[in-house]
Amino acid sequence: MSQTIELKLLKIINTLVVCGSVKTTAKLLNLSPAAISYSLKKLRDITGEHLFIRTRTGMKPNATAYELSQRYQKYFATDVDISHNENQQNENSLTILSYSPIEMLLSESIASLAHQPDKYRYIFLPYTINVNERLDNLVNKNAYIDIGAELPQDKAVSKVKLFTSNISILTSVHNTEIPAEVSCADLYQAKHAIWSSLGDYYCENMQVSGEVKKYIQERDVAVVSGSIINMVELCARSNYIMLLPDIFIPLFTQAFAVKRLKLPAELKMKHDCYIHFNNKMTENPIMTRLIDDIIHSVRTKFTSQSP
Repeated sequence: MSQTIELKLLKIINTLVVCGSVKTTAKLLNLSPAAISYSLKKLRDITGEHLFIRTRTGMKPNATAYELSQRYQKYFATDVDISHNENQQNENSLTILSYSPIEMLLSESIASLAHQPDKYRYIFLPYTINVNERLDNLVNKNAYIDIGAELPQDKAVSKVKLFTSNISILTSVHNTEIPAEVSCADLYQAKHAIWSSLGDYYCENMQVSGEVKKYIQERDVAVVSGSIINMVELCARSNYIMLLPDIFIPLFTQAFAVKRLKLPAELKMKHDCYIHFNNKMTENPIMTRLIDDIIHSVRTKFTSQSP
């Protein structure tokens, strides 16, 4: 990021990332909440981005906000009280970069962890499909964990396969245009909604590979979106269909009027998901134990939910 940003604005961003609350940030910096809001508007004009998303658990920073916070911590952190809070935050937080269904799975898994440290904070950053950006985030420690498609080898990063999932069709429970036993011809006639954040599906033999490539290239794509929630809602309200790893399907069949249908055998596909982490993580036994618990919890959930 090349923008020149005043130190006081960087300090506000850093404090808000650390504490997650406009009110607390104002109190720590001896400012009014209105002054914090004005500063965020000023930063939005400078960066062209909404740096935080308001959630039930506080203000969630995006990748740019986190980068600005890191910039402040690296070059300008001199205030004793704030530095103390930042160090405490760094010791008791886990920054994760992944796509939304993984966040949903992790949210359920984290809540049930047996050895979760007290007052631990999980920061989920917005996902990017750019492989180089994902790897850079890990190497530069903007994110300590990346969960998604396999990344290229890097000496600073390690990886563990989280799961392998079959791919199925998701469609409305009211869709009468597609039969329960789906054929290739049925798929070519259907309109597809595509979730653009995930498309790294593969098959396990050459014959299937040819059919899958033809299907992917020639299917009737009606809508493409980076929001899986929007795509699932669209499928629930129409006769559109979408492809999705089986592990995620129970998350949506419980909340939306959608159902799972099997792909025909000629188009059998899979998806591999990996958890990548900066090697520095292994130096922290608490963090290492936490990651192992998360891996075990997600795998257990996958086994229990697999159709």
